[in-house]
Parts: sequence; C-alpha cells; structure tokens
Amino acid sequence: MLNYIRAEIYKLLRRPYTYITLGVMLALEALFASMFAFHNSHSLITPFGAAIVAIVEMGTIGFCICLLTGDIVFAAQYKNSTLKNEVSFGLSRTQIYLGKLLAQTLLSIVYLVVMMAFFIGLCAIVLPMEAGNFFTASEGLTIVGWFLAAGLPLWIAGQAVMCMCLFLVNGEIASSFLYVGIVFVLETVIGLAGLFAGGPVGDALITLAGYFPRNMLEGAKEVVGNMTYMGQAWLVGVFWVAVSTAIGLYGFRKKEIK
Repeated sequence: MLNYIRAEIYKLLRRPYTYITLGVMLALEALFASMFAFHNSHSLITPFGAAIVAIVEMGTIGFCICLLTGDIVFAAQYKNSTLKNEVSFGLSRTQIYLGKLLAQTLLSIVYLVVMMAFFIGLCAIVLPMEAGNFFTASEGLTIVGWFLAAGLPLWIAGQAVMCMCLFLVNGEIASSFLYVGIVFVLETVIGLAGLFAGGPVGDALITLAGYFPRNMLEGAKEVVGNMTYMGQAWLVGVFWVAVSTAIGLYGFRKKEIK
C-alpha cells in the first residue's frame, strides 16, 4: 500500500496540472487580497482580521476543489484504459481504491495549507493589522482557525464522495455531475421533500438534510467556538467518509474494467 501511495504522489509531483491548478488558486487569492488593499486606499480601512474572516464565507469552495484534486489523481483512467493495467499487475482493488483516496486527500490538505498560508500571509503584509471596530488580528485568526478545524473533516468527506463517483462512473463529466448532485443538490431535494411531507416523516427528512457536509459547514459559521458542534462536524465527516468508501469499494470490486 505504501509503495502504491508513493507512486501516486510521484505522479502528482510530475504533472503540470497539479501546479497549474494551485497557481490559479493562489492568483485568485492574490486578486482577492488586492481588492481589500485597493478598497483601503480609496475608502474605509479593512484591517487584517476583518479580511481573513472572509475565508469563513467561502468554505463551499473547498467542495469544488475536491472536483479538481479528484481529477488530478484519477487522471481519466477509465478513458485512458490504464486502470486495468494496475489490476493486471496484481494490485488488489482495495489497494488501488484506498491508495487513490489517500492521494486525493493528501493533495487536498496540501492545497488547503498552502492556500490558507498564502492568503493569510499576504493579508498580513498588505493590510493594516488593526483599524476601527473590526475584528482584531487575534480574533480573526481564532475564528478562521476554528472554522478550518470544523471544516476539514467535511471537506475530506467531500473528497471521499468524489473518489466514490470517479470509481463507480466511467467518464470524468458524468462522475463530476454525480458528485455535484450528491454534495450540492441531494440535500436540497431531501429538505424540500421534508417540507412537503410534513409531520414526523418531514421532520426526519429535514434533520437528515442538515447532516450533509455542505449544510454542516454552513452551520459552522453561526456557532464559532462551539466545541459540541465541532465534534458533530467530525462525526459527520467520518460517517460520510466511511459510507462513501464502503459503497465505492463495493462497486469497484464488482465493476468490470475494460
């Protein structure tokens, strides 16, 4: 397993796609930070603490990044007919599945660390640390740190769902649509069904919709510092990772690879 993961990481480090994607994300962050700096020079001052708290409002982007990291690691293996070579080589399907899932997750975490360090560091350089009645630097860092800690298991859950979709569905576009349907659409459908159903069944459906990763992440913005919610977020993340991995593994073991 370790050798397979090393091989996947080696391939990641050799692909321009890996660096281009990160470069684009960092460029967008630089543009966002420059907007605060431009605003500061022409209007009211936005200090460091208030700027970095904007990270909390953009948590959903983490689920979108899962689409990219999944695509980078999986590398269209059904389309290129390379997955069957790995199976023919003698690797078990469990090794292949878990190896790619771990590679995707590690890449996502590296992206998260680099992007957060870059944006926070850039804001610290170009923005004043304190101004007016905004969040102080320490308050801003505390809020962002708590949100990232609560969001990490939920983003990893999104990565597990993406991995499941890539293995179960032939074709990058189809797997991406399935991922978007599960992470972004299904919760809304279940919630609406609960509203129309009413009664105990409706209440159960609405409660169920609230435990989807994106809804949990949205809820985290409202309860910064609540360690009970932090625990719930980690439990929900672990549950989604376990279920998605179990379904993906089962489907991949039964799947005929051509």
